[in-house]
Amino acid sequence: MHLVLTYFDRLRGPSIFLSYPEIEIEEDIINKLIKFFDLDINETFFEIVLINKNKKIINLYIEIPSEWARGNKEMVMLSLIMKKTYPSELLYAFIVETSHKILKTNNVYKAFYKDDDHFNDNIEVFLAHEQIRLILFDSLNALISRLESKKKV
Repeated sequence: MHLVLTYFDRLRGPSIFLSYPEIEIEEDIINKLIKFFDLDINETFFEIVLINKNKKIINLYIEIPSEWARGNKEMVMLSLIMKKTYPSELLYAFIVETSHKILKTNNVYKAFYKDDDHFNDNIEVFLAHEQIRLILFDSLNALISRLESKKKV
């Protein structure tokens, strides 16, 4: 199971920003995530099933208010990659809850400038990046615990 945050980099286009766990994700799945981000879908929440890989990818598109971004918003997509057997309803609630944690973080938009030479010595950029990393880490661990406790019941 992976929790991935993809964002629209103003120079490179869609790219993976953070992933937890930090184990390599298959290259073809990374490419699919980036392509999903570029899809012109009217829904902010969508699910993709990769039958040949026995995986499901649940995605939630989010716009984060930003003082630094063109158009005053950072465009990001939160994705959960897992086996296709997990119930979508539980996972939808999880991904919405995780996105709210990210959105509630003060100055969270600054995290997306971590690799920008103009901002890389800004401590707020580092702190915002670390906060997102911790949200992904804590949220995925909580989900895994919840799923494991449901199996035992």
